[in-house]
Amino acid sequence: MPVPNVHFDDHPNDEAMREHAFKQGSAVYEAAGAKTTYIVPPYPSTHNLGTARMSAKASDGVSNPHGQTHEVANLFISDGSQFTTCAAENPTLTIVTLAIRQADHIASQMKQRRV
Repeated sequence: MPVPNVHFDDHPNDEAMREHAFKQGSAVYEAAGAKTTYIVPPYPSTHNLGTARMSAKASDGVSNPHGQTHEVANLFISDGSQFTTCAAENPTLTIVTLAIRQADHIASQMKQRRV
């Protein structure tokens, strides 16, 4: 079976934002009295998102606003794959927030015997 070769390249805007953050962060540390600052390159990682996108209609995506799939009853998606797009920051807190919201929804639906 073929095996995919997955890689990514930083967009020039990613590089510009990173350099800006390094410059501003160093300025803050120096203003606080730091004698030396170290610019540490980011660890190689990606946040794979969007493979089961959230949508109001099944024709536009895979899951509803609570992460419940349109086509498979009682299947909930609780990760970043339900994002339609991503900001320039780590998505972990957004994923956690959506999971908490989803858990509340599931609990409510269970009390009403809908799931």
